[in-house]
Amino acid sequence: MPPDRPRVLLVGVLPGAVSALQAALGPGADVLFVPPEQLVDHTRGVRGERRPTLVVLGRELPAPFGLVHAVRPHPADLVVIAVSTPATEGELAALPLLFAADRARHLPDSQADRLPGVAREMMTALGRHRTYATVRAAAQYRLGAGTAISRQLGDHLFGEFLTQAPVGALMLDAAGALAAWNNKAADILGLGEPESLGRPLTGLFPESVRAPLEEHLASSGGGHGGGTGDGPGGDPAGDPGAVFERLRPDGTTQALRLAPQRVLDPEGRERRLLLVEDITDRLRAQRQLAERTSHALLSAEVAAAMTAPGPLPDRLERSVQAAVHRLSAVFACVWAVRMPGDGLDHTVCADGPADGPTPAHVRVRRELMERVAAGRRPARDEVPGEDSTVCVGYPLVSGGELLGVLAVGSSVPLSSAASGTLEGIADQMAVGIQQDRLLHRLRATTEALEHPLLPPSLPALPGFDLAARYHPHGSGLHIGGDFYDAFTAGDGRHVLVLGDVCGKGPAAAAITGLVRHTLWAAAQHTPDPAHVLDLVDRALRRQKTPFCTLAYVVVDTTVTPTRLHLASAGHPAPLLRRANGGTTVLDVHGPLLGALGRVHHPVTETDLLPGDTLVLYTDGFTEGAGSYHQREPEDLAAVVAKHAPPPGTARPADHITAALMDDAHHWWGERLRDDLAVLALTALPPAGPAASAASAASQASEG
Repeated sequence: MPPDRPRVLLVGVLPGAVSALQAALGPGADVLFVPPEQLVDHTRGVRGERRPTLVVLGRELPAPFGLVHAVRPHPADLVVIAVSTPATEGELAALPLLFAADRARHLPDSQADRLPGVAREMMTALGRHRTYATVRAAAQYRLGAGTAISRQLGDHLFGEFLTQAPVGALMLDAAGALAAWNNKAADILGLGEPESLGRPLTGLFPESVRAPLEEHLASSGGGHGGGTGDGPGGDPAGDPGAVFERLRPDGTTQALRLAPQRVLDPEGRERRLLLVEDITDRLRAQRQLAERTSHALLSAEVAAAMTAPGPLPDRLERSVQAAVHRLSAVFACVWAVRMPGDGLDHTVCADGPADGPTPAHVRVRRELMERVAAGRRPARDEVPGEDSTVCVGYPLVSGGELLGVLAVGSSVPLSSAASGTLEGIADQMAVGIQQDRLLHRLRATTEALEHPLLPPSLPALPGFDLAARYHPHGSGLHIGGDFYDAFTAGDGRHVLVLGDVCGKGPAAAAITGLVRHTLWAAAQHTPDPAHVLDLVDRALRRQKTPFCTLAYVVVDTTVTPTRLHLASAGHPAPLLRRANGGTTVLDVHGPLLGALGRVHHPVTETDLLPGDTLVLYTDGFTEGAGSYHQREPEDLAAVVAKHAPPPGTARPADHITAALMDDAHHWWGERLRDDLAVLALTALPPAGPAASAASAASQASEG
């Protein structure tokens, strides 16, 4: 086969598509079916020296993206078209970010009828590229070998071969002046005869790039090493493909890749051949892609910062720092409105802490920020401030409320794309600020509703240590259903209560308030469990509320030893830890409150000896993760038995409640989905008056 005869490799393509491809590409192309596992073998070889090849990856392939990377498409001799299905659409959508359109194309399944036309288009472009590379190589060889070049038509062309070449070529004399050029170079640079002959090449470029350009031309050493310059911002010396920008006569910017080469003319004089390529469109596309990528990353970083946990100023600071980094800005800061109707307050800044020395832009830009806030629309400085930057302000508005202003300063005017991105992140920041304020309001409301649900402090009971722990589930934004209380009844006996209302939120708070009030009011008449629980049950049924579980204990200190009267309304069984460490689960049980009509709650009596501890707890300790890995009361009894209070401690009950709470958090970890409440009472061993007074003071201070 001829080495330049094009071929088409079909992988995963249905046979019906072959005739359409053959008709589009003509009889000069070889069409072959290739198994996926053999594709890489068929595409091996040196780039630029292989047969021109088009690879078509059909819809039958489950993972075409990997094959595109495996064959490594190159515009010199190998291009790829990948047809996607809904399953592969997502991964192939990234092809335009990784490969130019003349190397790899993504064709959705819904546009499969375009395959022949796209194939013909890519093969035509492949042929043009190979012709260009061949002519360029021949030109360099011809001139480098000293082949005679005759000037024609006013002495501005140098050879019939190079006159019509698709690559721009210039011949410079020893002083760097224009000595000859071809048609393509004339079109690119706007050269004409005779006014351009003898003109210095550097005169076609602005003053700012003339010195780097002269250094670039002087550095050409005759080698054929390749290179791709990154533009005038870098160091082009020694780079045969450095890029320089200039202004066309119409004022538009033009980017040129210049590749110098030292050659000899027919008289043996050294000349410089300069190949010229206009890459304005390509460079613009690359810059647009880089800009869009940077803007997308900025939006993602701001979204991540504003949705992350932590204080709002920290999240705002991360956002403005991302803006400075991604936009190469001089500064970015947020001016906040603390309360509706207040003025603007400079809050965070990317170039320094807000409480440090006042930056210049804070002084100079206040009028602009107030103008943005008043108009609720973006605005920019009409006259640069003393910090020599262009400043743009964007209002932070969410839900119709002005929350502040985002200010960004740049040493150059911001592009329309950058302005659009900044408007987007201003919206993200406004939503984040609004959500933070709503969360603060919710927390304040939750705390206000929870405040009357628990006693402000536990009473000091002489001869006893009384302690409690409470941990609502979540971040403090919803009200739990667990509660506890302790008080002295009208007859001098003490009452301990720990309960759990069905439900969460304000409705549960209302039921808890009803239960606590009824308990206290009923116990003032008589604290007997039968009387009190019956009244609570009737109150709940009268209000048609959800049910409630309750552990109710009357502590009778009028007898020795102290006598406990315990009743349960569907609540987990209490624990009793004896002074020697032995812990048992008390057999106390009874029906729910508010769910079953008039019911009877049995009362269990037991003595509380010096050193003994009674423990009441809610079902979060046994069912904290729902039905997953539940615990039994005996498991909690083992925990209580294990954690003996330190000898001589004045707060043994507090030690036990803390140990139980720590164990629950360790046991459930992130699986915890319920509130936790525990109440413990320890009968203290007899002590002198001073020790008793110290214990009472300790309970009062920690209650």
